[in-house]
Amino acid sequence: MTVTVADLLRALDERIPFAWAEPWDKVGLLAGAPDRAVTTVLVSLDATRESVARTVSVGASVLVTHHPAFRDPPERIVAGPGAAGVLFAALDSGVALVAAHTNLDRDPLGAEALPEALGMLPFSPLESDSQPCLHVAVFCPPAAVDDVAAAMERAGAGRVGRYADCAFAAPGEGRYRGLAGSTPFSGAAGEATRTAEVRLEMVCPLKAGAAVAEAAAAAHPYEEPLIVTSETTMRRGAARMGRLCRLPEPATLDALAADVGTRLGVRPRVWGEASVSVTTVAVATGSAASMVPHALAGGAEVLVCGELRYHDALDAVSAGLAVVEAGHDATEWPLVPVLAEAVRTTPGLAGRDVVIDEPRMSWHVV
Repeated sequence: MTVTVADLLRALDERIPFAWAEPWDKVGLLAGAPDRAVTTVLVSLDATRESVARTVSVGASVLVTHHPAFRDPPERIVAGPGAAGVLFAALDSGVALVAAHTNLDRDPLGAEALPEALGMLPFSPLESDSQPCLHVAVFCPPAAVDDVAAAMERAGAGRVGRYADCAFAAPGEGRYRGLAGSTPFSGAAGEATRTAEVRLEMVCPLKAGAAVAEAAAAAHPYEEPLIVTSETTMRRGAARMGRLCRLPEPATLDALAADVGTRLGVRPRVWGEASVSVTTVAVATGSAASMVPHALAGGAEVLVCGELRYHDALDAVSAGLAVVEAGHDATEWPLVPVLAEAVRTTPGLAGRDVVIDEPRMSWHVV
C-alpha cells in the first residue's frame, strides 16, 4: 500500500481537525504535492532549513511541524534566510511541509501535554470564549440533501468539536417564479411554483466559506440555488487552548518557577511576589497574552507560559496574576510527541516510519 501526503493530511484532519485552527493560521500542507508518496516522516517543532536537512538525513519525505514555515507567505521562494529559504530548501530537497499549529494547541491531548510534563493536575480548559465561524444555509429538494451535505462536508463544513458531518435539515415549502430564460427544476418559467424543499444548515471555518458555498452549488440540482452564509460565533467544546491546574500541594511562586525550570531544562523569568503561595495555575504554551483574561476569570494565581510582552506581563501582575515565562519553544516541545502520535494514525504508515526530532532550544541564559 502506497501512503500519500493526502492520506497523512486526512488522518491529521480526523485526529486534530484543521478547523480548530485560528482563521489567520497556516495549517495543513504548506509545500509539496498531495499525491507524493510518504516514506518516512520527521515530526518537529519548527520548520527551518536545519530541520529540512534533518528530514533528508533520516530518509524522510515529509516534515510535520507544530509551527508553520510562515505566517505571511513570502513574495519569492529563493535560497537564503527566512521563510523563503525554508520553502526553497524543502522544495529543492523534495520534502513536503505540513503544519498543525493552533489546532494542535486546542487538541485535548495537546493542551494537557505541558501540564503533564510539569506534574500538574488539570481540571478545566483555560480558553472559554466563543469561536468565530460561518453559518451556511442551503435550500434544496429533498432528494438532493444527502449529496449537497456530503459536498459541503468535503469542502470543510460540519465539524463541531469531536463530531463530524454535523448538519440540521428541516422540511418546508419553497416558493419561486422563474423569469424569462430560466429552466426551473420544478414548474415552468413564468409560473408561480410551490415545491417541497429542505433547509440544510451547517457551520464551517471562516476561511472555508467560499469553498463550502461553491461545493454546495456544484452538487445542487437548481440552476440558481439559494445559499446563504452569515458570520457568527459558536460555543467552544472540547477543543480549547490551555488548562487550569491544581498543584499537588501549595508552593511559593519562586519554588514553582524553579520546578518548572528543572522539568523543562530552562531558567524561567518570574513576575510577581517571590514568596506568595499558589495552588491554582493557568498553563498555556507559547505566546499567552490572549490567555491572561481567561486565567483571571478562572481564578488562577499564576500563569505558566512561553512568554508575554513586557506591558502584558505588567498588566497581568497588576491584576493579581503572577507570571512564569519558560520560553516559547520549551513550553511547546511537549506537543511534538502528541503530534507524532497523530501522524501515526495514518493508515498504512508504520510506527517506525515516524521519527520524533530531538528537543532543542534556540536560546540560552548565561
